[in-house]
Amino acid sequence: MKIIRKKKHVFNYTFQPYKPDRMQQLISINKALFEQLLVSYLLLLLIEEIWPKSVTPYLNMNILLILVIITGAIAVLTQKEEEKIISKPTRKDYLLIGILGLAGAGIIFYKTKEIGWLSYIISAVSGILIILLSCLVINEEE
Repeated sequence: MKIIRKKKHVFNYTFQPYKPDRMQQLISINKALFEQLLVSYLLLLLIEEIWPKSVTPYLNMNILLILVIITGAIAVLTQKEEEKIISKPTRKDYLLIGILGLAGAGIIFYKTKEIGWLSYIISAVSGILIILLSCLVINEEE
């Protein structure tokens, strides 16, 4: 009696998920790094303005600024043109603009209150400018 063995079919095909090339990964890492560095720099700068000598003894802000400029330049030079879906501004957008305009006016008043009555005018005009320019940008048609 002769035994016939069937050959097993072994497939060498394995599922390979899509892997973007190395350059695209570096570009996306640089973009994320730039966003994080920029937010960190602006927050630390705001803290330093409100409470002087609270950040600079521990961290050289100039080095952080240089890193922000370098990563920002790379991010701008390597950006792709993407189609953006533009929607109409909502009430929440205008509310946010108003709150940020008032916050900007408050910060400007805080920094210029030593001037006297002129600081009220400067902060009011700058708050109005912040609100108007933000509304102009949000309603811009490309």
